[in-house]
Amino acid sequence: MREFHEWPSGAIEALDQPPRGEMMMRLAAPRRFKAHARAARFLAKSAVRIFGNQSPRQCSLCGHEGRFFAYGFPLTADVTCPACLSLERHRALALYMSRTPFIAGKEVLHFAPEPGLSKFIRDQGPKRYVTCDLFARNVDLKIDIEAIALPDASFDVVFCLHVLEHVDDRRALAEIRRVLRPGGLAVLMVPIEEGLDETYENPAITQRADRLVHFGQEDHVRYYGRDFRDRVRAAGFALEEWVSKEPDVLRYGLKRGERIFLATKADGPA
Repeated sequence: MREFHEWPSGAIEALDQPPRGEMMMRLAAPRRFKAHARAARFLAKSAVRIFGNQSPRQCSLCGHEGRFFAYGFPLTADVTCPACLSLERHRALALYMSRTPFIAGKEVLHFAPEPGLSKFIRDQGPKRYVTCDLFARNVDLKIDIEAIALPDASFDVVFCLHVLEHVDDRRALAEIRRVLRPGGLAVLMVPIEEGLDETYENPAITQRADRLVHFGQEDHVRYYGRDFRDRVRAAGFALEEWVSKEPDVLRYGLKRGERIFLATKADGPA
């Protein structure tokens, strides 16, 4: 007599199921499709805004009114003025300088000068305006910001926008302070992440591709946190700040919350 054995609970159902690897592929495929669909949707949305959105801006540098173009990596909308090629930080500084003039009659040193901003500064009537850079050709002086080959106390104002994240910033700040006269002003701007308590840097990261991943740009060596202020004060500066906010952000195409650091040379040694 043939014996019949009862199958364990769930065994019959298991025979109808595909292998585990195939199941995972079936689950992954829809997810990958959703990821691609999302990427395509935002790509299309970004493409529409490459040459500006429907809200016209006004350039505080050249006076252009109209759409601003996208710029940067990752691509960000409404950044570049198509007339003078100014970026958000340039327009923020021009706006501040228009409302709080401090250039007329001063001797000014400008590191890594941007053409549109450089013209704007010249138009403010400085007594002397000197541009400098270590690599650029169209400057007055070829200078290493970590070892400035200029006399002590030789300038009233130093502009240093988005330079410190490329170099040894402690040496650079010490040198900027040295060439400033007593009470002189260093105008500083850097990419900063206010959510970071401490600046993120790692001297072991030297490859351009790795720096892009870690610091947001191939030639950056750190990502500043809130302690940037401590570095500036430790170099012997008193510090004030100006921040971009509404209604200026929408009107002039500024980066909301971007800060201008106004560092005054403090008395005594650093």
